[in-house]
Amino acid sequence: MTLGAKETSPVLTIKAARTMSKIDKIIQLYFAQSPAEDIRKRFFLWLKAPYASSEKERVINHIWNNLSVEAGHTTENSYKQVEKQLGFVTRKKVRLLYIRLARIAAIFLIPLLSVFFAWWFIQNQEPELVLVEHFVPSGETREIILPDNSIATINSGSTLFYPAGFKGKNREIYLNGEAKFNVAPDKKKPFIVKTNDMNIEALGTVFNISSYSDNLYTTATLAKGKIKVDIKSTNESFILEPYEQIRFDKKAGSSLRQKARLDYVLAWEKRQMVFQRASLYEIVKEIERRYDVTVYLNSKAWDHEIITVKFLHDETLEETLSVLKHIIIGFNYEIKEDKIYVFFDS
Repeated sequence: MTLGAKETSPVLTIKAARTMSKIDKIIQLYFAQSPAEDIRKRFFLWLKAPYASSEKERVINHIWNNLSVEAGHTTENSYKQVEKQLGFVTRKKVRLLYIRLARIAAIFLIPLLSVFFAWWFIQNQEPELVLVEHFVPSGETREIILPDNSIATINSGSTLFYPAGFKGKNREIYLNGEAKFNVAPDKKKPFIVKTNDMNIEALGTVFNISSYSDNLYTTATLAKGKIKVDIKSTNESFILEPYEQIRFDKKAGSSLRQKARLDYVLAWEKRQMVFQRASLYEIVKEIERRYDVTVYLNSKAWDHEIITVKFLHDETLEETLSVLKHIIIGFNYEIKEDKIYVFFDS
């Protein structure tokens, strides 16, 4: 099988490999260069083919979650180019709720979003599928109504992708970040939230997912109803009852099923922060999203320590850091505009 078998070109001929390493090389090669138009077309024909679809998805997810660059001022223009390349401008217009992809620079945006959208076409088997992206900036939370009247409450620094209409057999959306879902019942059309580590399926229920790409854990917590949680890397499946949680350790590749306190899990809806046996790294990442700042942690002194603390009164950044200074021995900090430098006294 050759890449884009229906087209011929002297520029590129790549055979779709049966091994994982060759598929990885094909996709990595595509992003490492600025391919010509005919190569791009043939790449997407190969990508959309059902052959080795799970392996292709794994490689794409790896690239997506390991980008460390920031979006530049040309991000929105690049996004519009993606729309034009994929033909969105000739279809029914969808009002984009917020156009921003915070982790990807403009030079990466066109090829990566094109591939990401291609996967939505594959998953939904809808050639005319139009996607909506909703990004919630740091320091904010938002509530949106999905096309099926399900309600998504989205936490800071999160991105939600969903189709403008659920026309296939499933209601599938993609989350990078944290959100609570109140799902409209439809037994004939399961509601599925996809993250990098989990697929969470529900029929009619309320549940919370935390799946930030820079967090150490991905968690799914059930408030009402019943959900099925599938762990992608381990092929484990769990059926959760209310007040249960699956916590997936990304580094160890292990899952933990446990009881959860919903008031802790959903504290973010009330602009509260609750940390129960959390690492300083976890606390720092939450502070960054909550206050829209960058924290530089200049010590590994507390890497293996666990901290339990609550911030229940919409504390300011200064108040939050002051509390940490009082409960963590040697903790000190310096604020310079939107940058926080944390260090420990010797």
